[in-house]
Amino acid sequence: MHFLFAWRYFRGKYSFQAIQLIAWVSVFAIAIGTAALLTILSVSNGFSEIVNGLYSDFYADLRVVPKAEKFTQLSSQQLNTLRQIPGVHYATGIVENKAILVRDANQSVVFIKGVDSNYIHINKVNQYLKRGLFDVGNVDSPKLVLGIGVEEDLLLFNADLGEQLELIAVGRSGKPLKSMDQLNHLVAVQSGAFSVQQEFDAQYVFTSNQFAQYLFDLDTNQYSGVELSIDLAKEKSIVSSIQNLLGPSFSVQNKYQQNADLYKIMQVEKWIIFAILGLIMVVASFNLVGALTMLVLEKQKDIQVLHAMGATAVTIQKIFLSLSIVMAMTGALIGGLIASCLIFLQSQFHFIQLQGASFIIDYYPVKAIWTDYLAVISLVVMIAILAGWIPAKKAAGRIFEKIG
Repeated sequence: MHFLFAWRYFRGKYSFQAIQLIAWVSVFAIAIGTAALLTILSVSNGFSEIVNGLYSDFYADLRVVPKAEKFTQLSSQQLNTLRQIPGVHYATGIVENKAILVRDANQSVVFIKGVDSNYIHINKVNQYLKRGLFDVGNVDSPKLVLGIGVEEDLLLFNADLGEQLELIAVGRSGKPLKSMDQLNHLVAVQSGAFSVQQEFDAQYVFTSNQFAQYLFDLDTNQYSGVELSIDLAKEKSIVSSIQNLLGPSFSVQNKYQQNADLYKIMQVEKWIIFAILGLIMVVASFNLVGALTMLVLEKQKDIQVLHAMGATAVTIQKIFLSLSIVMAMTGALIGGLIASCLIFLQSQFHFIQLQGASFIIDYYPVKAIWTDYLAVISLVVMIAILAGWIPAKKAAGRIFEKIG
């Protein structure tokens, strides 16, 4: 009943046309705020999805690393046992450490990542090759796959593939470094270049894990860890099997755990945006307060009639609170439709372009999520209640004024 009265008041005619105009201005203020909030959240979702995809492609389904040591002993038998766990598709021992890559007078500090030939089934970096092949060679014929950022540091982007590059690394002797002669100097050739994301492109170089072991003076059964491609539906059982096999000294991380800080930051950024735009909508709701106050003044006779028919102060208050919700939700509906149309058109036709050519796409990505709509509706209802509370109390107070 409260919403029926509220709807009739909202659609009804008023003695002053300005009141109806102000009411609709309030509705459209809510609509614009809702449309802006949903559109910006969808853009945030779109960018997050792309970044997540890039990071997901670069990281393995599972990564097993020692908790306390930089390198660990893993026998061939242990690696084969890992590969035989139900649900494990591929598993490879990796060797990761810093080195200096040198070409003539140019040099770059890089992360050397030693892998084997099966790594293309674990990591999708081979799908992001800009030139050449994902060929890591072997210990006798070492090859390097460079990120394009490393290429730029070494001025290799116009050079032919196959050029010899020097790698300089600290060995595992444990002795204090007193001269450059104590460093390991090895030569390898470039076989390809990849571009996934700036953070990876500027520091990662892939090579054979056997060559990496030789470069860093490691034994043939020493690794930084193991990376696996798995059936994600069996993740829990696989993680449990790995922990049982290797013991508590190893940490098993899925893609989320390998990038937990990144995912948290992106979620925090999204809800900071929501909070800022929500405050703007709260400010816009002051129009709603003014419109409702004028509607209360306009409906004084109706309030008296309702009271004479038995309506209590609480009933009158609920009617005008319902009117506030009706106006706000009408605005939210209009804004939601506008935002949905914009999101659909952008996703289909990409009519709003990104400036510059440094990103992997040239348009603003968008993705609508139902939880965003739910959050915005909840915000609108809260704003409607807050905005309508004072005018509704004032309407209820008219009864006591009349009794007095």
